Parts: sequence; C-alpha cells; structure tokens
Amino acid sequence: MPDKRKWGDQHINNSIKQIDSATWLFGSYILHRTSAQCDQANWIDDRDHSSYCLTKQPSPSSASTTPLNTPHIKLIHESGDASAVWSIGSNVICKVRYLEKGVTPESATLNFVQGKSPSFETPKVLFHAFSRDRSFLFIQRLPGLTLDKAWPSLSEEWKHYYVKAIVDVCQEMAKWKGDRVGGVDKRFVPEFFLVRTPGDDDFSSVPEGCEAIGMDCTDLVFYHADLGPSNIIVEEEPRHGKLGIIDFEISGYFPRGWIRTKFRLSSGMNLSTSTPSCPATWWRSEVQKALKIRGFDDYSEAWMKWRGY
Repeated sequence: MPDKRKWGDQHINNSIKQIDSATWLFGSYILHRTSAQCDQANWIDDRDHSSYCLTKQPSPSSASTTPLNTPHIKLIHESGDASAVWSIGSNVICKVRYLEKGVTPESATLNFVQGKSPSFETPKVLFHAFSRDRSFLFIQRLPGLTLDKAWPSLSEEWKHYYVKAIVDVCQEMAKWKGDRVGGVDKRFVPEFFLVRTPGDDDFSSVPEGCEAIGMDCTDLVFYHADLGPSNIIVEEEPRHGKLGIIDFEISGYFPRGWIRTKFRLSSGMNLSTSTPSCPATWWRSEVQKALKIRGFDDYSEAWMKWRGY
C-alpha cells in the first residue's frame, strides 16, 4: 500500500487548527462561531444560541494558526492515523479522513439513504469539504447513545430486540437494488475484506473479490457493511426502540451473500465489553444467526480459503 499517512503537525489528529477563540481552520475552509444569529450560518446550535459559518479561503491560507484549544471543538474518536472525529458544539460532528482514490464520498451515500425515507434515522449532511489530501464531513449528531455504550444497562429483552431490529434494517436496505458492485454514485467502496491483495487500497478489485468467494454477483443489494454496536444509535432510556445508523463510509451495493458473511468475519463489529454470559462476539453472532433464519447465505468458509487461512 502506498504510504499516504502523515505524522507530526500533518497527522490526521492535527487536521483542525485554531485561528482565534471563535475561528478555526479546516483545511482550506474557515469555521467561525458567533453568539448572534447569522443569516449565512451553515447551522445554529440551539443549546447555546450560537451560529457557525463556513467560508472558503484562498489556498494556501495566510491565517496564523495555533494548536486546537477550545471548549467548542473536542476530539471524540480516532482510528490510528487514518481518521478522526470531532464534536462541534452540541449537535454537529466533523469527520476527517484521508482521501481514497475513486471512492464514493460518505456524504453521497448519506444523501442517497435519506432519499429512501428509511425506517431508521441517519445523520443529515451539512457540508462536505475536500482539501488537498483529506476530507471534512460536517453532519448533524443523532440524539441518543451508541448501542455499545448502552449495552451493559440493557435487559436481555432489549438486547434481542435490537438484534431483530438490525436484521430488519438489513432486509429493508436489501430492497434497494444496484447494477454493479460499488458505491451509489458508481464509484468504489473501500471494503478491505474484498480487495485482491490484503491491505491494498485498490478498491477497483472489490468486484473480483466478490466473485472469488462464489457469491451471486447478479443480485446486488445495498448494505451498510459495518453494523457493529458503535455504529448503531439507540435511545438513552429504551422506550420506543427507535434506531439511528451512522458511519456509511463503506456502504454500497454488494452481493446479498455479503450481508451475513461480513457479520461472521469482522471482529470490528464486536462489543467493546465481554462477560462470561455475554462475550464480545455476542452481537454479531446473534445477528448472523438471525440472518440465517431470514434466508441469508454465508460465504465465510470460502472467504477464509480465498485468504489462505
């Protein structure tokens, strides 16, 4: 894989720079916060009655910057040197990722899913900025907790309810048919499990991977492909069973057989906690078993043989 990662001041975790106490640099864009209502605002934070406005700056920006130091923008998630997520105020998230050649932007996928009026909630795209080697996706935060965080306090009844609910979501999305393996805009999906060479970022080989493990590539359906407990949003106190789904970075059209198979293979969909009665694998194990009952096939053994395990 070509070395695309940056270190030191250019590390992904240093993608946001501070200009002053109310102004920040996001690549080639300036984000300004004001305590007054602003007609040009990209969004308004109702909790503290502030407005946020993004403007494009000439490249390179001449603004003098310092490391991020503000109560309004906080790093809430990082994935090594590949991506990072910040909260902005009380209701907006900014996801920063390195650009991958030929890959469908998550904003395009989110807009596609929302256009389907799904039964579950998804984040609204506010703005997607592309700057040199990375992207800055601004989305609304969904209310609630991740299923992973809520898990220890859930009853057995609610745990099994969410298993069924996610299987229902998989079936709902599987009704959205595609004509080629890839993203909703005809570009590629960054599914590392299906590339020709492990660790490679040539995602044009994903269709070849689907064929190599024997899946039916004539029946292509939309699939999230990363429905682990950290990407499912539930109510803080479960009452109505409402669901939100986030992180559509690798979502797109796949053979129907990949839906159950991915749950069999991906440890990234494990729970973060483990007990004797509920091991970390409980979630994806129960989901894949429920998918089997619904008629979804499993190609995990063929995948293992293809990978040489």
